[in-house]
Amino acid sequence: MKRLLLAPFAALLACAPNPPAPVKVMALAPNESGAYATVQVELKTVANFANLKGSVAELMGGNRVVVDANDPLQNLNGGIANMTDEQRYEVIVKDKGADVRGNFIEQGGVMWPADFHTWNMVSAYYNFERSYDYFLGVYDGVEPTELQKMRVMYWAYARIGTSEPSTDNALYLSFIKSFVIVPFAQQKLVPLAMNIGVIGHEVAHKSFNFKVMADQGIHPVLTTWSTSSFNLLKSLDEGLADFHGFGVTCLEPAGCRSNFLAASLSDDTLVRMRDVARTDACMDENLRSSFFNSTPDQWVRGTDMYKVGNLIAASLYQAGNRRSGDQGVQQLQKALIKAYDDESPQTPGLRQLLNSNLNTQQYWNLESVTNVIVAHVTDPELKKLLCTEFSTRLQLKCGAFPCPDMPACPVGGRENSCPLLPPLP
Repeated sequence: MKRLLLAPFAALLACAPNPPAPVKVMALAPNESGAYATVQVELKTVANFANLKGSVAELMGGNRVVVDANDPLQNLNGGIANMTDEQRYEVIVKDKGADVRGNFIEQGGVMWPADFHTWNMVSAYYNFERSYDYFLGVYDGVEPTELQKMRVMYWAYARIGTSEPSTDNALYLSFIKSFVIVPFAQQKLVPLAMNIGVIGHEVAHKSFNFKVMADQGIHPVLTTWSTSSFNLLKSLDEGLADFHGFGVTCLEPAGCRSNFLAASLSDDTLVRMRDVARTDACMDENLRSSFFNSTPDQWVRGTDMYKVGNLIAASLYQAGNRRSGDQGVQQLQKALIKAYDDESPQTPGLRQLLNSNLNTQQYWNLESVTNVIVAHVTDPELKKLLCTEFSTRLQLKCGAFPCPDMPACPVGGRENSCPLLPPLP
């Protein structure tokens, strides 16, 4: 694949222009009506436009990523979980790849991609730039240096613990600290790399991993925790990534799209399940049973992980929207980033909650995690609404506040927008 795909890029670009940033270029992006179309954009951070490398992202192609339990190199020193980040990258990334090269035609000072892969790569770089802009805003004055020079493996061969390589996906793989865009197989709508919400979702994973998981490629709890504590951690990561991915779409002229996956996925049921603006997002008995009883392997391979994540994302969206629309949602986006990592003894963050319970996973639960988030909301009314949404949609033990399990919540309680489930045995 590497020879067939990348060699033409190199040949076509032998004499192509390489203008300095900012570069006016055509990309596939949402237009003013929200439809994906060819739109003129600016790439503001590219240091090498031809190779699509800059201060935000660095694309490379021809990578080969393999996680294989039978690989002798990956079983050294007790396995990849016991390796350093550098050792893990070395044994998992079998081919480190090479520079990509786009093929462009200049028309009136605007660069036009001349083939599909150049359209795809330019659009992806633009989406990483916009995702960076979003997080620069929600970091509230603190530059997100961990979101600079993000490594993007384009059209990579990626076989992660399976017999067949991944297709039709875009991923952030924390264990090699890389974004991976894999080839298409059946995808017929907007490619995932061109979907700004999808790239925002993946960049959110990197932010979460850096701040909550201490930037560890494989955090110890991922190999030691089980059932609901592990399941909550994974669902939290996915739900918040969807919430931030939605936030990135708000930077575009058409405005926010809570169901950003609809542009790329034809499965209407899946798209609706991940829509952060769902008004009917509620825990039911089957989902609750799965959450408390599924093994880690069952959880990450099924859809329930995303369903619980959506309950968290929908609670945030509905609370913010009820308070003051987009402004309320933006307040919660900033509060989340503060909640990720906070060393204050009065309002410890998720990172601190995680670290203090490495060996007591039962204290990483729905009440303790949502309480950390609520504690970082400064608006009293928004705080009250968020407590209500969390309690109602997640069926928390705290049906009324004040509650000892969620001391950050002011007086209030559960609403009747979700059916009340019977108490757990």
